[in-house]
Amino acid sequence: FNQTQFQHTNRMLEKFPPSLQIAFIDYAEKGVEGDADGIHPLQERRYYSCLINSRCPADPRHPGRRLPRLKIELPGYPILGDGKGDNQNHAIPFSRGMFIQAIDANQGAYFEQMLLLPCALGEFRTGPETGWTKSRKIVGFPEHITSDIGSIGDFAAGAESAFGTILQRSYCTLGARMHYGHPDIVNKAFMIQQGGISKATKTVNLSEDIFAGMDFSLRGQGRTIQHSEYFHVTKGRDLGFGTVLLFFSKLSAGTAEQLLTRQMARLGRQLGLPELLAFYYAHGGFYLTQYLLSKSMPLLVSVWL
Repeated sequence: FNQTQFQHTNRMLEKFPPSLQIAFIDYAEKGVEGDADGIHPLQERRYYSCLINSRCPADPRHPGRRLPRLKIELPGYPILGDGKGDNQNHAIPFSRGMFIQAIDANQGAYFEQMLLLPCALGEFRTGPETGWTKSRKIVGFPEHITSDIGSIGDFAAGAESAFGTILQRSYCTLGARMHYGHPDIVNKAFMIQQGGISKATKTVNLSEDIFAGMDFSLRGQGRTIQHSEYFHVTKGRDLGFGTVLLFFSKLSAGTAEQLLTRQMARLGRQLGLPELLAFYYAHGGFYLTQYLLSKSMPLLVSVWL
C-alpha cells in the first residue's frame, strides 16, 4: 500500500466499530533467528497472516500502518492463485464460532432478514440420535438482485436470479447442488478438514468456491448440501456491457477448467445416474448444450429451405 491507501484504510477502521477486522498477509526478513527456527535455507522471507482492527496501535517503524493484534506464521510463500481463495483461507483461523458465511463486497443485508439468522443457524442443529451427522452440511440461500436497472442490468439480474434461485432449488432436489460461495453458510470444522472454503490454484481453480462443494460431497459420511429460501441477502451487479460480458466469460472459463480437475473425474465415477446427469447439466453440460443449440439453429433453417 502507498500512503494514500493507508490513510483510506485507517479512515475506514475509525468509522466502523472494532468488529470490523482486516486479515492480510505480511512478511519480514528471515534474520539471524531463521536457521534456529527451522526456516528453509533458500527462503529469504518469513510470511505471516495478520489481523488488525481500530484498536490496534500505530506501527512506529512504518507510518500509516498498525501493529497486528494476532499473527500466525505461514509455511513459506502463500500466494497460490488469483487472490480471493487465498484471502478466504488464510483468514479462517481468525474467525470465531463454528459457522462461516463469506459475503462479497457487492452484497448487503436487510434488517428483517437478519432476524431470521437464528433459524438459518438452526439448520445445523444436532440431536442425541444424530450426533454430528446433521451438522455436516452446507446450507445455501438465494440472493435478491438490486441492480435490475436498464436493459443490461435487467438481463444480468435475470440471469443471476435464474442461476442463484430457480436452478439451485432444482439442483438441490436432484442431488447436484454444490457450493457457490455466497451467501452459503458452511461448517468451519469440516471446511478446515478439506483445506479451506475455496481452492486457490491459479487458472485451474478459476471458479474457486465450487471446489469446496465438490470436496465436501466426495468425503461422504452424511455430508449434505441443501438450499433454503426463507433467508436471502442483497446483491448488486455492474451495469456496463463490458463488465457483464466479462463476468459471464469468467463463469464459462471456470467451468472449462473444472473439467480438467480430479474432483470432476471422481464425482463422475461415484455419483448415481440421476445425480450425474443433473451434475453434468449444472456445469459443463450447460455450455455444451448452448453450443449445440447455436449450431443447430442454422442447420435447421438450412434444412427447411
